[in-house]
Amino acid sequence: MKAIRRIPNRQKGASMFAIIVVMILLGLVILTGLKISPAYMDNQVVKTAITNLQSSGEIEGMSIREVRNYVSRTMQTNGARFDPESLQELEEGGVEYIEVRYESRVALFDSIDAIVKFDYRIEK
Repeated sequence: MKAIRRIPNRQKGASMFAIIVVMILLGLVILTGLKISPAYMDNQVVKTAITNLQSSGEIEGMSIREVRNYVSRTMQTNGARFDPESLQELEEGGVEYIEVRYESRVALFDSIDAIVKFDYRIEK
């Protein structure tokens, strides 16, 4: 009788090299998110300030200069970075808007930067 030869079990799962690569990539994604998130939080402060003016009805009687001053004070209070000149007033189709358009540059690694663009309108 012939002896049955057993085939050894093949390795199942990821190799140590694959696990290390996945961990490095996951670390880079998390680090990038942590560095970019302050730009989004600063933008949320701007959007909240303008939305609060809009919901209170105060924005209707304000000039663009007054809106910029209000947003600047709010940004200083919250320690956020923002150029108030990024706020523009425009009229389109008989409706007045406050337009917010700016970029935020975030240093990621050594000489690699990320640029986050914000561009939206809020009806006045």
